Amino acid sequence: MSIQTHPALLLLLLAAAAAAAGMLRFAVTSIIARYWGVQFPLATLLVNSSGALAIGVVAAMPDLSTLGLIMMVGFLGSYTTVSSFSLQTISLWQSRHYQQAMLNVGLSFGLCLSLVWCGYAAGGLLW
Repeated sequence: MSIQTHPALLLLLLAAAAAAAGMLRFAVTSIIARYWGVQFPLATLLVNSSGALAIGVVAAMPDLSTLGLIMMVGFLGSYTTVSSFSLQTISLWQSRHYQQAMLNVGLSFGLCLSLVWCGYAAGGLLW
C-alpha cells in the first residue's frame, strides 16, 4: 500500500507539510523582524535562501521518493515564496530605496541559485 496509490493521503500529507512550513515561515520572519527590523527584507532572504539550499539537497536524491516530493512541493513550496520577495522589492523601489531594492534582487537570485547548486552537490554526497 503506497502513498502514490492513495491520492487522498497524498493530498493530506501535502497539506500538512504546507501548513507546517507556513507556521515555520511566520515564526522565522517574526523573530528576524523583531531583532533586525523591516527596513530590509532580511527575513524573506533568509527563508528563501535556506529553502533553496534544502530543495537542492532533496532534489539530489537518486530515487526521489514520494516523501521527497512532499518535502519539495508541500513544505518547501510553502516555506519559500517569490511573492513576498516581489512585493518587498516593489515596496522598496516605490519608496525610492533603489539601492536596497536592487541589493534584494541581486542577493536573492545570486544567493538562492548558488545555494540550490550547493544543496544539490551536498545531496549528491549524502545520497
